[in-house]
Amino acid sequence: MEAENLDYLFTERRILMELGSEVQIQIEGVAFRFKSTLVGMESDECLIIKTPMVPSNAPFTSIQHKLFPGIQIVARYLYKGTVFGFQSKLIKAITSPLRLLFVEYPKIIENYDLRSEERTDCFLPAIIEIWNKKEHGAIVDISERGCRCLIKALEGKILPYIQIDERITLRCQFPGIEDDQVVSGNVKNFSRDKQEMIIGIEFHEIATGLKTIIDQYVSNIKQFS
Repeated sequence: MEAENLDYLFTERRILMELGSEVQIQIEGVAFRFKSTLVGMESDECLIIKTPMVPSNAPFTSIQHKLFPGIQIVARYLYKGTVFGFQSKLIKAITSPLRLLFVEYPKIIENYDLRSEERTDCFLPAIIEIWNKKEHGAIVDISERGCRCLIKALEGKILPYIQIDERITLRCQFPGIEDDQVVSGNVKNFSRDKQEMIIGIEFHEIATGLKTIIDQYVSNIKQFS
């Protein structure tokens, strides 16, 4: 299984990740990505990751039969707003006293550019649709290729769960344009705490007319900033 084709900024061997950090892993031969947690590390030797839970919408109930020594694993994690990734191999999976995966320490950690084009700060109220649920938020910066969205946790409300590369749909209205504009994109990075979530989105197949609207909007902001 190969990592996705992305524009790399640099590669190195040092893992910029703290214990307890969330990590998404993909196991060779399994279509789903799984959310897990880093619980241990021996530098240059191995990483210890919790065996992930199978999502409720998966067409299978267990991945235990896939967890044999030598199987390839692709891992991704977020550090200070940047996504890192690496390929590795499983050393061993144990089920007692805890369900854990011992993974080879990666030879290369890849850090790739998620913002290849300069974005312009803005504030556009937006409806953000994730997993067929609508969230009220705002676009806080934008370019022709992508944007960043802010969602705040209202009192008693839990912020939505998202994953890297998940599809998101945005609906917003640009100044001077009567109709709402709708665009979809993929999550490329995110950060969150109890109060708010910021999501970096790369647009997917944006319409020519909307590109023109965004270009004009960005041009107007720059002209008066």
